[in-house]
Formats: sequence, C-alpha cells, structure tokens
Amino acid sequence: MKNKYSEVHRINFFWLVLVGLTLFTTFIAESATPTNFTIVVVCFTIAIKGRFVIDEFMGLREAVPLIRYTIHSYFILLPVFIALTIIFPEVLAGLTSIS
Repeated sequence: MKNKYSEVHRINFFWLVLVGLTLFTTFIAESATPTNFTIVVVCFTIAIKGRFVIDEFMGLREAVPLIRYTIHSYFILLPVFIALTIIFPEVLAGLTSIS
C-alpha cells in the first residue's frame, strides 16, 4: 500500500522538475543564438518532459506496454524530427522536392 503523503510529494517533485526544465529551455531559447547544440538540448528536454508527463501524470507507468511505448516513441521521435528539420533544412528540402 502506498502512502498518500509520499504520492503527493512525488507528484509535486515531478511538477517542480517540469517547471524547472521549462524555465531552463525558455532561458536557452530566448537568450542564445540558435546553434545546433542549443537545438539538441531543447529537443532533449522535450523528450525528458514527455517521459515525465507520460509516466507520472498520465498514469501510464502501469499501462499495457504497447500503449506506453507507442506514446513514448512519439516524445522521442518528434524532438528528433524537429532537430533534424532545423539543423538540416537543405537536405530535407532536397529529399521532399519534386524535380
């Protein structure tokens, strides 16, 4: 049996971590010129935040593995695609253009 106080403490902890990560990425995005490193850092924190939300707030830690891994893959693949699109726009344009 889980202690109700420890569960509330755990949720508050992850909420504070999410707020901290959001403030961190906002600071990076607003203060620095966009470089490949800052793009990768922001996309990595998107993946971490997605994992926290899925496991802690959506309650999918105990879900069927297929559902859990499908949603996890969204928060892994989407930041990767965003980073690749920003870092290599010419390559993506060449791959998707009709010529």
